[in-house]
Amino acid sequence: MIIKSQIKSTKTRAHFALVLFVFSFFSCATINPEAPLNSEISLEIPPQSVSSIKIPIKLNLKPYFLETDRSIPYRFKGKEQACEGVSYSYKFFRGPIQFKGVNNQILFDVNGKYSLKLNYCPQCTSIFNSNGHCIVPRIYSSCGIDEPLRKIEVGYTTKIGLTNDYKLDSKTKLRAVKAKSPCIVSVFEYDATTTLKEEITVALQDLENEIDSVISTVDLKPELAETWNYFTRPIDLEGYGYMHMNPSSVSISPIVFKGDTAYFNAIIEAKPSILTNPSRKKPADLPNLSEYENKEGFDITMDIFSTYDSLSSIITNNVKGEKIVVKKNEIEFSQIKIHGASDRKLHLKVDFIGDKKGTLFLKGTPTFDSDHQKIQFDDLIFDVKTKSALLKSAKWMFDKKITNAIREASKIDLSPYLDSLKQEINQSINGEVSKGIFMNGEIESILINLIHPMENQLFLRIQSVGDLKLTM
Repeated sequence: MIIKSQIKSTKTRAHFALVLFVFSFFSCATINPEAPLNSEISLEIPPQSVSSIKIPIKLNLKPYFLETDRSIPYRFKGKEQACEGVSYSYKFFRGPIQFKGVNNQILFDVNGKYSLKLNYCPQCTSIFNSNGHCIVPRIYSSCGIDEPLRKIEVGYTTKIGLTNDYKLDSKTKLRAVKAKSPCIVSVFEYDATTTLKEEITVALQDLENEIDSVISTVDLKPELAETWNYFTRPIDLEGYGYMHMNPSSVSISPIVFKGDTAYFNAIIEAKPSILTNPSRKKPADLPNLSEYENKEGFDITMDIFSTYDSLSSIITNNVKGEKIVVKKNEIEFSQIKIHGASDRKLHLKVDFIGDKKGTLFLKGTPTFDSDHQKIQFDDLIFDVKTKSALLKSAKWMFDKKITNAIREASKIDLSPYLDSLKQEINQSINGEVSKGIFMNGEIESILINLIHPMENQLFLRIQSVGDLKLTM
């Protein structure tokens, strides 16, 4: 009987140990519910409006002026020979052209010098020569011969615009011819200055077309193409993805001149976006100029397509290491990752350790507070498959402490990240675009207008305001 009692006691202890082991095994078992299915979410968002970027451009015209000066003749000569009356021949030498921009036109001023040979015949006869023969000896005189050249001032006015293929288009008119040193011949009481001015004026008027021809060869397309190409290239935002401006058209305001500098505004229309990776789409070539319509400032709508990694990192930092005690059971959050999306809701994968360890899946609709630039998940709940797994092994985890903690951790103030993005963009739009072309500007504010969850990335539409300038 004693032996039977011992055997019975041993079986009882073994049974108890087995029950205790099974209980311990299930109580410490890892919770690994099946992940929820993600689905493609149609991007039902308003079409992106075309953004206009007004870029004040300052262009140094001095190189073009020097080329125009080199291309125009420095010496002119002419003559008028008659048997009877005054005959003359002249030489005109111009100095460097002085260029000065005033409002919508350029003034070309030239200091010149001239010499003049004259002769006078009071009466001719054709009896002995069909070309005529002076019946008395001719009287000869001169100005600027064997003496300092006489002075004369010449001025042109040129109005300049742009053709739709970025070449300068000009209309030049002779403005003034003023003799500073008159040529008056007292021996036969003749003022040659008027005649000289008339002759030189004819010659200088012929230069109007030549000046316009030289100016028309000035092509601003290469310089503006450099700017255009800058806007078509992906801009690395160092950790925020790649900004694509996606420009579509460009227009230019009337040119205003001051000294040797031209000032005008370029309006670039674009649909900017920020992508995780640089686009392989072939950039558009610089189009011909569109009709100019004045628009103020740098005010663009930009679309951002961002992977969920950044948001996952932010949420994890907010909750990692936090411990929750529920009914004497303790769990500690280790990582939260946005798993994907379906039906406009995001799936959150939550890893935890403690008295229980494993993974939870929750789902919630991201809502955006545009006034405070914050995103949160007010309706965050356990996923159906996670609920099923908890019902089987850890009912105590159905507690608001857990969902509230994750909900609080998922409240994200995006303002600091927008400020950081603003600084990164400001760095990218300041500096030398290409040799001799400098861009500088500042984005004053960036605000999110719209957030939309997608299967593998988050769509954001932002509004940015600032200014941009270009110097050539």
